[in-house]
Amino acid sequence: MYEFRLKTQSMPPYMNDVQEVVRAFSPYIVINDSADALLEIGTFVSEKGFYFFADCFSGREEYRLPSEGESDDPIEFKRRAKSAAKGYLYSYCNKLTGISLPYGSLTGVRPTAVYYRSIGSYSNIKEHLIKDYRVEPARAELIERVVRSQSGLINRDPLRADVFANIPICPTRCSYCSFISAEYPRVRKLVPAYVEALSGDIESIRHEISEKGYSVGAVYVGGGTPTTLDEEMLSKILPRLNFGTEFTVEAGRPDTVTESKLAVMKASGVTRVSVNPQTFSDETLSRIGRRHTASDFYRAFELARSFGFDINVDLIAGLPGEDFSDFVRSLDIAVGLRPENLTVHSLSLKRGAILKEGGASRRMDGTVKRMCDHSIDKLISAGYEPYYMYRQKNIADGLENVGYALNGKQCRYNIDYMEETTTVLSAGAGAVTKYVYGDEGRIERKSHAKGFEEYLRRAAERTKE
Repeated sequence: MYEFRLKTQSMPPYMNDVQEVVRAFSPYIVINDSADALLEIGTFVSEKGFYFFADCFSGREEYRLPSEGESDDPIEFKRRAKSAAKGYLYSYCNKLTGISLPYGSLTGVRPTAVYYRSIGSYSNIKEHLIKDYRVEPARAELIERVVRSQSGLINRDPLRADVFANIPICPTRCSYCSFISAEYPRVRKLVPAYVEALSGDIESIRHEISEKGYSVGAVYVGGGTPTTLDEEMLSKILPRLNFGTEFTVEAGRPDTVTESKLAVMKASGVTRVSVNPQTFSDETLSRIGRRHTASDFYRAFELARSFGFDINVDLIAGLPGEDFSDFVRSLDIAVGLRPENLTVHSLSLKRGAILKEGGASRRMDGTVKRMCDHSIDKLISAGYEPYYMYRQKNIADGLENVGYALNGKQCRYNIDYMEETTTVLSAGAGAVTKYVYGDEGRIERKSHAKGFEEYLRRAAERTKE
């Protein structure tokens, strides 16, 4: 392990995230403001051109970057220069530690973004990812398969919008969760007011859709666990969100799923539900605070299937105490159930999660990578195709989260949201509306209050106006 103070010198604003490459090597490289050793990175201009440098006790290395005069497009110049700087810094850290990362110098949330940007510029984009971004071949292949699965499903119509409603309430808090979600016992008395405030938000969205002439592509109700609410409360919210299109509701905690709640969903036009075991080990479920059993999941899954919903199932690779065989067992069971969607998450230790606050460290020993490598082979051979993906900071083994679907069963909302191609009109505490202006290459965000109580306070103030 190497521990450094990190200093940047003369870094242009558009390169402000280059240093994330260093952080991606944690725990092999740790950034500590009080460390004795210094790692300095930066840029400089000389008569020979525009350069990036990295310097620590192993020595200084300098790398020539693309110069502004080499491109007629200033945006393209900045993109190329930043990509080159990240690639050089990755090589420097790789040489220092001897460690290779699955995604090389890619540090963003959406690995597919680079692929889409490269269409028309490279005849073999997979090789471009491997050569220029140091992405390992298996991950470059995964990115390409995701893009291929999205073919015909990417919709850039500026008058198309998705709708998202957030219900940030759960029965209990899972130890890996960092979402801003309240435990139901703590906010029980406030829930009726939240339902009213959310309903008001949804009506405002309906008005905006009518006023601007949007057509709704997909609806998603997430959280939290929306099915923590009872049937009466769900029946006040869900019918307002029925636009006659793909309509997904998170029912992620099997212990919240009942026949009567599913009946309300069906009557409200819901087409897809998420029922998430995360693992089929009762011991692990107890360890991570889920407070349900694998048997509860089977019951909920069969109930959802009896109503004819498409079903999303989530598994997490790298849960505390689980080894490769534990994950393989869970994956085999999940595949055997044949849900329409199956998402494999690599455990990410994020700020605010109980595991993180308890001192758990990011797993980088290759075990989770072995799990995810196996899941790619297993799911593709079982007839599933990867169709959306994203990455998070502090994710185990530097990996990814990948959603797989049976043929024709991709969740359109997941594609729209992850690829940021469609405006998303959002309601509820912590929800963020994203207006996508594709022709201008920009996204405008509008956020609701994050905290449960603050959201209600602002909703009350609007009512008085």
